[in-house]
Amino acid sequence: MSRRILKALTGSVKKILQGGRPVTVYEGVSPFHHIVIRDEGPLRTMFFIGPQGEEAETSIDRKNPGRAVFEYPGLMLTALALAPSRRVLLLGLGGGYLPGVFARFLPERNLTVVEVDPLVAELAGTYFGFAPAPNVRLVLADGRDFLAARLEEDFDQIWLDAYSGDNVPHNLSGPNFLRLCRDRLVPGGLLVQNLHQNRPHTFQEQLQTTRAVFGPLLALEGRNCGNAVVFTSRWSEGLSGRPPETWRPAELMAAVKNFGPRLGPYDLAAEILKVKNFPIA
Repeated sequence: MSRRILKALTGSVKKILQGGRPVTVYEGVSPFHHIVIRDEGPLRTMFFIGPQGEEAETSIDRKNPGRAVFEYPGLMLTALALAPSRRVLLLGLGGGYLPGVFARFLPERNLTVVEVDPLVAELAGTYFGFAPAPNVRLVLADGRDFLAARLEEDFDQIWLDAYSGDNVPHNLSGPNFLRLCRDRLVPGGLLVQNLHQNRPHTFQEQLQTTRAVFGPLLALEGRNCGNAVVFTSRWSEGLSGRPPETWRPAELMAAVKNFGPRLGPYDLAAEILKVKNFPIA
């Protein structure tokens, strides 16, 4: 065998070993989810399998775990600059990427994460390095039941990032659930929803329900993903004392820059500039 052929074969084997072909490292089913975890090159991704196929929930770069892979977490994190955010509730753990940002870069903010599926929590720790921290508390419970059990306003912000496949679970949507979220926010508190747009009718329905319960909202559509992050606040209070729908691009950019603008792997000012329906001059 010539040296040239041997070198070509060695390169091909190295490419296969390093990635290029997806490798399933875990597949299992819980009472709540059908879950697949795959490695492709340096990326490790958790998928939830639903009626419409598989939906990526979390992705990390195993060689550089702090690197931002998905766009939507950066849009969600801009919420911290727009309203009080010392006490944040996150419904939906996934692989634990957002809680990891709080643990590493936001020690002064307290995050409560509620996850209904113990298997998701186990996999987040085993395959994605998630672990609770002094400022990050994990609660294994149904998100709706968790909120209903609280007797008073509790949170500055509530973030909804829970999915079953590509759908928001039925018990974490609808007017009654959104009223429950509103009642557990402090006055001026912010509700932040990460929503898919791949089903336009369902997406518009969720926006209409949110408006009916909360009033004006602001939907930031990611340029490089199929997600929109929707902001609305209790009693329609928000940036500069006005509802989110009236927030001007320059004000939003100023608030983000005043906050940081960088937060770990995310340059929040750059994230805002990616929004396709909210151009910043």
